[in-house]
Amino acid sequence: MGAMAWSGCSLPRAMGLLSLALALGILTGALAIGSARYAPSVLTLQGPEGKITLYAVGPAQWRIEAGSPRDQAFAEGVLDGLDAAPLLILRRAAAYGQLEALIGPEAAEADAWARERLAPVIARAWEALDAETRSRLEAYAAGVNTAWRMGIPMIRRLPSDPLARPWEPRDSLAVAAGLALAHPGWMEAEIAAALRHLPPAPRAALEDPRWSSATPAPDVARREAAWRAWAAVGAAPELGLFRTCQEDAGIRLHAMAAPVFPLPWRPVWVNDGVRLRWPGIPGALARIRQAEGAQLEPKPGPGDVLDALGELSVRIVRESGESPLWAWQGKDAWPRCAPPAMPDREALLALTPEDWLQRRVHGMLARWDGQLDVKSPSALVYEAWRWEIIRTALGPAVGEENLRRLLARRPAERLRAAAQALWEAQGNEVRELKAVAYRRALAEIGRRYGDLHTIWEWGKAHAATVRIPGWPIRAEIPLGGDESAPWPTPVDPVRPFATAFWPALTVQQASHVILKIAPTPVWWRWP
Repeated sequence: MGAMAWSGCSLPRAMGLLSLALALGILTGALAIGSARYAPSVLTLQGPEGKITLYAVGPAQWRIEAGSPRDQAFAEGVLDGLDAAPLLILRRAAAYGQLEALIGPEAAEADAWARERLAPVIARAWEALDAETRSRLEAYAAGVNTAWRMGIPMIRRLPSDPLARPWEPRDSLAVAAGLALAHPGWMEAEIAAALRHLPPAPRAALEDPRWSSATPAPDVARREAAWRAWAAVGAAPELGLFRTCQEDAGIRLHAMAAPVFPLPWRPVWVNDGVRLRWPGIPGALARIRQAEGAQLEPKPGPGDVLDALGELSVRIVRESGESPLWAWQGKDAWPRCAPPAMPDREALLALTPEDWLQRRVHGMLARWDGQLDVKSPSALVYEAWRWEIIRTALGPAVGEENLRRLLARRPAERLRAAAQALWEAQGNEVRELKAVAYRRALAEIGRRYGDLHTIWEWGKAHAATVRIPGWPIRAEIPLGGDESAPWPTPVDPVRPFATAFWPALTVQQASHVILKIAPTPVWWRWP
């Protein structure tokens, strides 16, 4: 077990002050209502093998100096135990089928699946782990428990027993199960089956031959229900984990995440590089060293990724290597950051207004500057219309579930092209599809936001719900953008246009690190 020292403070007081600084730093940095300027600048720990030093470099962010992999894992466990305790408990409860005790009966189906499917998977993965990986997981657990012995912070409204029991090394494998479900192979297999029934042209527009070897999951319906319950509390990342691109002289890395605090992932500086970690398991999912970067990426391979849970855990803990389903990809393979164009604006204006509302909306669209601003009513009309084109043509052909999967896995432009190709293959004119989608879009907007088009706002529809697990805090933050971003936020058919944060870690000109979390970015210099 490691110990902690902070010059001039007792151990309990040091832990309490650090916990408060970390928690307040997360909230103030993310919501731009203050700064963590009162955090201690240096903290020393005694790890399993040597001395560990933590340097404060930004809001709730620390640079770790450790002499061994075990000490590094111990330090990560201490930080996670202090400022990510709710996420650790939620993610572990999800994997062990105990989520219902935290969020209610809507998690019952997910819990039943987890108890039946994941318990044996976690046990087999633990038995197959090599000694080095086990040693790091044990050091991480020791770090979490060192922090928790001082009292679990930010957990007042979560049950303390048995869900807040000490962290065990194999609990990190339970957390990795959530990351395993982020592998899109099972979803691609379902998409491939749905596309077989489409005519050749739309099928060709939507097929991805890279995933032809993806294996269908035997329990896809229950697996997807579990995924939704987990994602609702930040226990599971969106499919794809991270999306990366090269931007001018720098690089950008986005992590799709449910909007919960503390952040579902966290950046930690180690020596001269920053690592994006998934609290609950030591190691990283992505790393950046100034102008260089790498990320763990799903590979198209056969088999169920849950059966390779141990392989995934090794890739994360060691931050290197490949397996049949996962690989680390370097910056040279990242695309350029390029916002998509807005090709459909003129097509929308070319439609002939059919009634008084369409005539008034057309006049408004003619004066629109084309920006998807939070307050823009024209942006809402434009986005709703483009979404209705996809739903009107593709929805009946593939069903709502497969449409949701396609929206998560295919660019919206490809979906619209396929929708128009399918409409034509059925003997209809594309202009008719666009007119039908326009009528449906205005009707849906009017039903949700009233008939007075001048008070419509894109941000009201495109909003992120923010919450803190276990706390009675809930708010909606209106967000603009999407078309002007490198990757438009996926649309959820269950709640159209609702979004989640895209926390973007940007390294500009190899000197500035910018963490962009709506509505305001937080930045600091490279340590």
